[in-house]
Amino acid sequence: MLAIGVCGSPRAGGNTDALLEAVMDRLREEGVRVEVIALRNLRFSPCSGCRSCIKRGSCVIADDFTRLVIPALLSADIVVVASPVYFNNVSALTKAFIDRTWCLRGKLRYRVGGAVVVGRGYGAESAITAIHAFMLKHGMILAHRGVHGEGFEAREVLRDERALRDAESLAKTLVTVAEATASLRKG
Repeated sequence: MLAIGVCGSPRAGGNTDALLEAVMDRLREEGVRVEVIALRNLRFSPCSGCRSCIKRGSCVIADDFTRLVIPALLSADIVVVASPVYFNNVSALTKAFIDRTWCLRGKLRYRVGGAVVVGRGYGAESAITAIHAFMLKHGMILAHRGVHGEGFEAREVLRDERALRDAESLAKTLVTVAEATASLRKG
């Protein structure tokens, strides 16, 4: 089983990285292979809305997203999307990621998904809703209500006991649901 973690934080080593890593570490403990994609390290353009992918069957933009992210998503059983909460929603990097997956319509069906967000209180529900809406649009299976951690200073989220418990619960639930639905992804 393979889990892909997508981190939409522009800050390396911050709270979003830390909480996503807590989920991915727990998935490793469950025997799942994991890969984390930090969007900040990639060179990719936003979706241009050209709709060429409809005829071609794939995105026409040749960049890191097409070369690295799309193949990873297509090979995943589990997808965890993590974002800081910026202005009551996901970060711009996370939104660009979501938009670029439009070319994958129908190809992510039955992957099991989870959302992780970190902020200071306001906007967490909106950010989780945006991630869940992306997943539902692709026919993915939501395995959890989403994990919300609070933090501002670097790695402060690791003192948020509720968020860490929720991260563990998310990981366990992702594995349980992915195991139960494996035949759907193969068929």
